Amino acid sequence: MNDKAIKEGRPRTARIAIIFASVFLSLVLLFGAVIGTVTIVRNSRAVVKYGGLLIDEGVASYLAATHKRAFMTSLGEAYDTEDFWSRPYDKGRGTNGEALIRSTEEYIRGIAVGAYLFDRYTSLGGAERDKLDRATREILEFKADGDEKRFNELSAPMGFDYDDFCTATELIYKAAQAKLVIYGEEGAALKSSSMLSECERYYGEYKRVKILYIPTKEDILRDSEGELELDSEGRYVTDYFTLEEQLSRLADITRIRKLIKGYEEDLDEQISPEFFDSMQEKYNYSSYYNKSGYYFAHGSEYTARFAEESSRLLPDGYREAFHKCMEAVIYNAFNMSEGQYVEIEGDYGVCFVYCDDRAAGAYMSPDYDDFFHDFYSDGADHLFADSVEKLAGDVVLKDGYYAIDPITIPYNYLFVATVE
Repeated sequence: MNDKAIKEGRPRTARIAIIFASVFLSLVLLFGAVIGTVTIVRNSRAVVKYGGLLIDEGVASYLAATHKRAFMTSLGEAYDTEDFWSRPYDKGRGTNGEALIRSTEEYIRGIAVGAYLFDRYTSLGGAERDKLDRATREILEFKADGDEKRFNELSAPMGFDYDDFCTATELIYKAAQAKLVIYGEEGAALKSSSMLSECERYYGEYKRVKILYIPTKEDILRDSEGELELDSEGRYVTDYFTLEEQLSRLADITRIRKLIKGYEEDLDEQISPEFFDSMQEKYNYSSYYNKSGYYFAHGSEYTARFAEESSRLLPDGYREAFHKCMEAVIYNAFNMSEGQYVEIEGDYGVCFVYCDDRAAGAYMSPDYDDFFHDFYSDGADHLFADSVEKLAGDVVLKDGYYAIDPITIPYNYLFVATVE
């Protein structure tokens, strides 16, 4: 090849490179413009926004119509009529309709946050997408003969179509799975050292109380070996106090009241935790929890069955009175501050409750397993619900959201997919 050919070849190669670069740049710009346009359109159609999660009007309508059915079911006897929605809400705060509007907004905010958290921690796998597709296709098949056009005709009064139904089902699934993704099965992830601060935060929801119950009418008898005596039906045997025994107990009750008052008013004579412990040893028919106290938390299985279990073996009249007293103990416990004393007077005795400080790390100790065997699963429930509640306020509801009227929208019972 001669020098002329070489000289002429360089400009030609350069021109090809420039043309290729120009075409490539044009394609990149065009692709970016298309993506940008799609994003703008999606944002403009969204009526609910949280982070990068967008919910359009059709999907929001599905959520509102479906939640309406659940809300009505929760009320028991409910009717989708103007008269019913204008009636006073039995839990206060306005009418049934106003309660529905509030509940629907809370639900949709919760779905948005839950689905967002799911996407933040993971993504749908192939098996999950298959499950979702099967579940929605099954509804299409059984409710609309597999015909999307027919589905859309049936769902039109509720403001959504088949695509909206599929998208909403995915969001509901994600929101339902988010807690499992973050905290693991039964809250197992909370057992990790990296989650210690979360555990401590939930532990702060517990109240530790010591209970002193002084019977004033009758008491449980003990057999020759000092064990609580049971009758043929497996219930405790009780007998009435003599006048002398009653007076002795009333004297101690009066003394305790005086010492509590002294503590509250900072007088010379005051009750102390040590004196309270000594009275527990004197009067409580079981000393098993005298030292540890009782740990109560909302949602805890032990807390839920405490009143029933602690009174189960008592004879009828005594059992009912003691059960009522122990329910009052739990109620007061949640409203007490550390170091506080409360008195509860019942038909068969007087109960004093002392709110003690929580033992460090008690939820991790096998010695306290009675109270904390469901600590991690309950903790996952509480912490997740708390996170959703705090984040829900940041969900943006655009003007288009308020065009959806939960009161007038028909409730959805036809198109609800079960994802297993």
